[in-house]
Amino acid sequence: MGLKHRGILRIAYVRLGLNDNRLAQARNFYRDRFGMLESLRDTERAYLRCWHETFQYNLVLEQSEQHQLIEIGFQVRDDDDLEQLASAVEATGCEVEQCSPGEPLKGMGRSIAFTIPGGQRLRLAADFDQSGYVTGFESPDWVTPRELRGTAAPMFLNHVGLTSNDPAATLKFLTKTLGFFISEQIVNESGDVVSGLAYRMSRDVGGQELAVFPGENGHLHHIAFSKEDPNDIMVIGQYLREDGINIDTYGPTRQPYGNTFSIHFFDDFGIRLELCCGGRLLDAHPETESVIWTEAALSKALSYYDADVNPGFLDHSL
Repeated sequence: MGLKHRGILRIAYVRLGLNDNRLAQARNFYRDRFGMLESLRDTERAYLRCWHETFQYNLVLEQSEQHQLIEIGFQVRDDDDLEQLASAVEATGCEVEQCSPGEPLKGMGRSIAFTIPGGQRLRLAADFDQSGYVTGFESPDWVTPRELRGTAAPMFLNHVGLTSNDPAATLKFLTKTLGFFISEQIVNESGDVVSGLAYRMSRDVGGQELAVFPGENGHLHHIAFSKEDPNDIMVIGQYLREDGINIDTYGPTRQPYGNTFSIHFFDDFGIRLELCCGGRLLDAHPETESVIWTEAALSKALSYYDADVNPGFLDHSL
């Protein structure tokens, strides 16, 4: 009898609120320049997905009075997992919101939502509608669709970076309450955890679905998407530069913290994005040990080729 994984299965989507009339500028960036596909649209929101994704959306853009991270969505196995996780979260003293299918987002089954110690809101659901592969399921062409060539054309949502004024408490909640594993962490001279990479079970994300950084509660550090290999990222870096997109200090670079090859850059609203490949291909196993980085090795951890730490890189972007 095979092992049946329970609990959180994958990171599903990021939901952003943007002060952008009719989301015109946001749709232009994420659809036409970044290379995501718009799968659904209503008066308030645009739902976008990566071209290699079977589910309807990975990114939800919502018109709001101010730029904000609204929530991060995860998929669980079934309703039994929802009930179990709702009870576990409530046992910590956190309030849990129960939502009916189709609320607050289209294409989603019954869900629960709550705020983690770092101040960010997570939503869990078992059922998400699927659109299927853009290339189809029968004898597909596994190449970037023609209309997306020349853009970043991300393949999957990889992970989300958050900031917390108590990273250790946030990571403890993710592991003890939600069942995440820690693939890597950074500790200070006193041995206190100041950052960590958390994952559930997917090899595709390379050992991280949530990255927790020190900083103000409730903020977003970055959103990361997957590409196939470093060659992709080097070429896309040229596309981004040619298109006038603001590239962050680190990139393209090898990032030992997470073991990825990455490029970081900003959208039109100042939100930091990342394209990455590689990562630590880990299984969710209770005996898996975390890689430990010291603050003394922070420059090497963030960028293998840079001798100095760029302090601005650790700031939240939303």
